[in-house]
Amino acid sequence: YGRDGITGYTRPVTTLRGSILNKSDPNGGGRLSYNNRGKDQVTIIGDVINHGKLKYWDPKRSIHYHATLQAGENTLEMQIARVLMKSVVANNGRFDDDHFRKAYVEFMTTEGSHNDTYASTCHRMFFANMVFNKREPRLCPDNDGHNVDTIDGLVLPSISAMAEIGRQLSQSGNDSVALSSHSKMAIEETAAKTAAVTRSSNILEEVSKVWANLMYSALVTPNHDSVSTNEMEQPLREVAKRLGLGNPQPNRRDQMSACYLSQSLPPTLDMIYKYSGPSYLKDGAGIWKALIANANVGGENVHRGAVMGAVLGARVGDENLPESLKSGLFERELLEKEINSFVDAVMQKCDTTATE
Repeated sequence: YGRDGITGYTRPVTTLRGSILNKSDPNGGGRLSYNNRGKDQVTIIGDVINHGKLKYWDPKRSIHYHATLQAGENTLEMQIARVLMKSVVANNGRFDDDHFRKAYVEFMTTEGSHNDTYASTCHRMFFANMVFNKREPRLCPDNDGHNVDTIDGLVLPSISAMAEIGRQLSQSGNDSVALSSHSKMAIEETAAKTAAVTRSSNILEEVSKVWANLMYSALVTPNHDSVSTNEMEQPLREVAKRLGLGNPQPNRRDQMSACYLSQSLPPTLDMIYKYSGPSYLKDGAGIWKALIANANVGGENVHRGAVMGAVLGARVGDENLPESLKSGLFERELLEKEINSFVDAVMQKCDTTATE
């Protein structure tokens, strides 16, 4: 992407040297050739999900994981996050696993529902179980023991955690940190149940509970402009302790990491600590700097950027996000409408208006 790297919303290159997309099995988990099944047989990638994208998985090619996206266009995991948001809206601000599961299956199997090249292992295994093993959707989540306990699994729990946090705060009439232990448990359980819709991972469910607490802290911890210290320091230390990790270090150089939770969580917490400091977030532009820095670090930067952005965005609030972060989004107006509907639903604004 040039000497200066990525400086804004950028369309991915098609060919990317070193990409290992060509080693992924389009019919499930593992590293198998996409030619393993006969020509006339259905393939998960291309026929069932990610329609028309099988050619990009050719083991003889080296293709960018998101080669078919436009600049600023959502990846598949973020498109599924939008499906989750709509499901929450349809259920009056509450997460419902059965409703979301049905919406997820419909979205994934509908041709043209998204434009991404790649689908994570968990999605390929889910639909392999549904199509090849004839399982009902609630029994389709699976785990290959390698590529499912990963940071992309925190994207959806981040959304449902925010929904349940908003719902609990709205019901309690309390915008401070003083929710009951019962309410906090409900937030954690919502995040864990969300992770379980698409993956079979006890580890990820437990991490999702901890991550939900970080989202809670990001949303409700006061953000005083005059304070020179990082008010997220203590919440981040508590999260790291619950995860069995050392204290996050904001002065470390931003590190490239793979997708696996054990490798990706430590540098992610370091970056959140660093970029949630007052020197970055005092004017809102710091979140843009953080996301650009994340993109240029490389490795599994896509979903790390998503979960890091969720925390940082919760800290600064929509009103303080830089315009450059919003204006470059593909389908910006539609996204804004969906987000506003989501916020209204979880904060019970629709119900309040209806009863007045």
